[in-house]
Amino acid sequence: MKYLPLLIAILLFTGCKKSPDKQAESAVQDFLRNRVSTARNYAPGKFRLEPYTRRDSLLYLSQMARINSLPAPPEPTPADTARIGTLVHHDYRDQTPDGILIRDSGEYVVRPNGEVRLLIAESVRRRRLAQ
Repeated sequence: MKYLPLLIAILLFTGCKKSPDKQAESAVQDFLRNRVSTARNYAPGKFRLEPYTRRDSLLYLSQMARINSLPAPPEPTPADTARIGTLVHHDYRDQTPDGILIRDSGEYVVRPNGEVRLLIAESVRRRRLAQ
């Protein structure tokens, strides 16, 4: 009986912690609020999240190297399947100070420490690689 308050406190504390997916969404929202024309005009839309591995990172770097005519990074190996973050596809709305409504989207990688990196969208990379 004397452990009941401790158990309740532990359950309350762990129940309030955000899931990794919610943390990734929050990190992207904070990232965008600092970059849109006016933070109060940012309206988040849909999120689509996927695991992001070292292999994904090396493939992205390889595509960017080909687009920019740079030497390619090392090829991914079967051991490069470790998850290094979360890939977040996010649609959002913004409004400029002139009242122009902008719909946009982006692809971001959120690392476990909360660091957010903006990626060049896959559709743009494919189009540039096809040229």
